[in-house]
Amino acid sequence: MVRTESPTTHAYFSQIRFLLQAAMLIFAYTVLIGILNGTDLVDFSHTTLLTHVHTGTLGWITTSVFAAALWLFGGTPASGWRDSFARVLPGATVVAVIAYNITFFTTTGSARPTIGGFMLLVIAGWVAWIFGSAGSSVLSVPRLGILAAVTTLTFGGLLGVLLGVMIATGNDILPGDAYASHPATMVIGFLIPVGMALAEWNIRPELLEVRATRAGWLQIGLPFIGGICVTAGLLADAPPLISLSLPFEVIGVGIFVKRLWPGLGRLDSANVPSGFIAAPTVLWLALNIVFFIYLIARFQGDLDEVRPGLILALDHMMFVGVMTNSLFAQVRTAASEVKPAAVRVMFYAVNIGLAGFVLGLLADTAILKQIFTPIMGLGILHGIALFTIALRRPTVAI
Repeated sequence: MVRTESPTTHAYFSQIRFLLQAAMLIFAYTVLIGILNGTDLVDFSHTTLLTHVHTGTLGWITTSVFAAALWLFGGTPASGWRDSFARVLPGATVVAVIAYNITFFTTTGSARPTIGGFMLLVIAGWVAWIFGSAGSSVLSVPRLGILAAVTTLTFGGLLGVLLGVMIATGNDILPGDAYASHPATMVIGFLIPVGMALAEWNIRPELLEVRATRAGWLQIGLPFIGGICVTAGLLADAPPLISLSLPFEVIGVGIFVKRLWPGLGRLDSANVPSGFIAAPTVLWLALNIVFFIYLIARFQGDLDEVRPGLILALDHMMFVGVMTNSLFAQVRTAASEVKPAAVRVMFYAVNIGLAGFVLGLLADTAILKQIFTPIMGLGILHGIALFTIALRRPTVAI
C-alpha cells in the first residue's frame, strides 16, 4: 500500500528529502568498506572499521530515523522554535555526522569526543523537537516507537561521547563493561523500537492514525525496558540483569509479529510497495531476538566471551535485515515512481546476500562470507543509486 499524499501538503518535504538523500550517500561509503572487508580483499585498520560502523549507524540509520520523525510528527505546520528547529536541524545533522565520522577515521584524541559532543547536541535538538511536536499528532505505535527510540539514542550517544573521552584521556569514566554498553544500548534499546515503528508504518499504514492500544504500548515499552536492563547489566557488570532483558524482548517482539501478521498477507508483490520491502523486517527481528537469547544462554550473559563473528552476525541481522529493509521501505514511499522490477532486484539481492553472509559468520566459513558479501553490498548500492536518482525528481510523492 503506497501513500498518495502530495509532497506539497507536507510542510517539510524538502528537509525530509535532503535527509534521505544524504543518508543514502553516506551509506554508500559504509557499503563499499563492507564489501572490501567482507570479501577479505583489504585488511582495514581499526579506525577505518569504526568509521564503517558509524557511517552506517549515524549516517544511514540515525539520519533516516530523523527524516522519519520529521515525516511523522511534522505533518501539521509548526510555529516558533519548532519551525526553526525543523528547518535547521537537517543541515546540522549532516554536518555533524560527516565531521564526527572523520574523527573516527583520523584520530583517537580529543577531537573525537569534542565533535561527538556537537553530535549529541544535535540529537538533543531532535529529541526536543519530536517531544515538543508529539502533542499535535495521534500517538500511534509508529510514533510511540520513535519516541522510545530517540530517548534511548540520547543516552546511547552520551555513552559514546564518554567512551571517546576515556580513549582520549586513558581515564576510566564509566564502570563495568563500558565498551560493550554503548553498542548494546544502540542495538537493543534504539534499533528494536525504531525498527518496529518503521515496519508497522509501512506494512500496516492504516494504523498510523490509530491511537496505540495496550498491546501497542507493550510492544514498544517492553523492548525499551529490556534495553535498559542490558545497559545497566553491562555497566554494573551484572550478567543476571542482561538475562532479565530476555522476557521483555521476547514478549515485545511476539506482540509485534502478531499485530503485523494480518498486513503481511495483503502485500502486493507485483508492484513491490513499501510494505513488501519492509516485510523481511519481521523475520529478521525475530531471528535477531532468538539468536540473542541463544548467546545469552550459551555464554551466561558474558558477551565478552562470544566469538566476534557471532556478534557480527547479530549486528547485521539488525543493521541490514531490520533497519536497511525498513529504511528502504521508507524511501520507497518517498520515491513511489521507481519501476517495480528495479526495486525487486534490490530487495532479493539484499536479503539473499544477507542470509548467506550471516550463515558464513555463524559457520565461521570464509567462502560463504566472501560470496554473499558482494551480493548484499551491490544490492544495497543498487538501491542507493535507484532511490537517490528518483528523489531528485520534483514529482516524487510523500
